[in-house]
Amino acid sequence: MPEIIVFGGINMDLFAYIPRSTQEGETIQATSVEFFLGGKGANQAAASARLGAKVSFVGTIGQDQFGIDVKKLISKENIDISKLSSSRDQTGVALINVLKNGRNEVIAFPGANKQTSSKLISDKKLKSCSIVIGQMELEESQTYNLFLRAKKNGCQTILNLAPFKTIKKQLLKQTDILIVNEIEFSGLTRRSSKKIDLKFVENNFSRLDLPPQIKLIVTMGEKGVVVFAGGIKKYFPSRKVKAIDTVGAGDCFVGALGYFLLNDSDIFSATHFAICASSISVTRKGAAESMPSIDEVVKIL
Repeated sequence: MPEIIVFGGINMDLFAYIPRSTQEGETIQATSVEFFLGGKGANQAAASARLGAKVSFVGTIGQDQFGIDVKKLISKENIDISKLSSSRDQTGVALINVLKNGRNEVIAFPGANKQTSSKLISDKKLKSCSIVIGQMELEESQTYNLFLRAKKNGCQTILNLAPFKTIKKQLLKQTDILIVNEIEFSGLTRRSSKKIDLKFVENNFSRLDLPPQIKLIVTMGEKGVVVFAGGIKKYFPSRKVKAIDTVGAGDCFVGALGYFLLNDSDIFSATHFAICASSISVTRKGAAESMPSIDEVVKIL
C-alpha cells in the first residue's frame, strides 16, 4: 500500500474556550479548558490515518510529562510512530484561545520539535513512500534535506507553509504542492491588506516567484479555496456549517489532500475532497481529535 510520511511538529495543545478576545491587562473567564494532541504534523498525520491512509509520523517529544501524554494520545491513532524520537528539551506546547464564533488565537512554543532530524527517515523508507508532507514547525534545513531525498526516491512532496516564515528558494524547488492560508499568502507576496480575499489572491498571484512545477493552494476559511495548477486557476466555495472550533481545520485539509492523492493525481478533485473533510473538523472541539473518518466524508461528498 502507498504510504504517507508526515515530518512535523507534535505538541500538547491547551485549549481555553472564551467568549471573546481579551484586551491588554484584562482577565476574562473561560467556559472550559481542555488538553488535546496537537502540532501541525501530528494533526495532519491523524487526518490522513483516520481516512484510511498508511501513515508514518516523524517528530520529537521531550522527556517530560507532556511528552508522555502526547505519546499516549498519538498511540491511539492508526499511525506508525516508530520514528518518534525524544529530546531533553521541553515538549512543544500550544496555548489556544477558542472564541465563541469558533475562531482561534494561537501561541506556539516549538521546544523539542526543533531537534527533529531528517536522518530519522532512511532512503529505504522513502522508497516505500508515495507522499511526504512537511510544515514549518521544524528546522527548514531538515525539511529541505528530506524533500531533496524524497524527490530522488520518486515521492510527491507537500509543503504547508505554516507557521509562516520567508523560506529559501531551494526548498520550494523540491516542493510539488504548496499550501498556504490567506495570511501566509499575504506573507509570500510581501503585501499587507486589511481585506485578504479571493480578489486579493487573484490580483497578487503574479507577484509570486514560484518554481514552475509548484501547484499552489490558498485556503481562505469561510471564503473558500483557490488552486493554481498547470496554468489553470479554479475556485472552490467553502461548505456552510456551524463552526465551533476552527483549530486544526487547515491541518485536516492538508492530511485529507494527501490521502486523496495516494490514489488519484487530480489536484482539483483532491481539493474538493479536502474541503469536505475540513468542514467536518470545524464542527468539533480539538485539533487531531476533530479529524473525520472516510465514511463521514463520503457521506457529504
